[in-house]
Amino acid sequence: MKLLVFGPVADELKERFNALVDGRKIQYVPYVEGKDTYSYFASADLLVFPGRHSVFWEQAAGQGIPMLCKEWAGTKHVDLGGNVRFLKHDSTEEIQGEIKRLLDNPEEYRFMKSVAEREGMKTFSYRNIARQSIEDYE
Repeated sequence: MKLLVFGPVADELKERFNALVDGRKIQYVPYVEGKDTYSYFASADLLVFPGRHSVFWEQAAGQGIPMLCKEWAGTKHVDLGGNVRFLKHDSTEEIQGEIKRLLDNPEEYRFMKSVAEREGMKTFSYRNIARQSIEDYE
């Protein structure tokens, strides 16, 4: 398993975080152009979003990638029948526990992946969203 972190790191965590980044198992990319996030997401087997909601959630779902996301009101729409597990506390222990659970139960991960690929690409496809918008307008 490899961990790839991109984006800013809170000042109070930087020293400890940087000490953990080894360039192999833990890699850090401080900044990613918006257009390049798709490539990073596509390289992942599981995406973890422990913070506030962002458009990345829909983009990742649209690429058919299973996710762990922080539970927030109004964000359940990214769960398309099992592609997402919501984090209640977004603690290190909770995230580790969810990842370990998926590693120990590959059938659960395969189910998440199946739902993500089947439903996510269909539901969050820009082509389908545009088509639906035009149909709703007409």
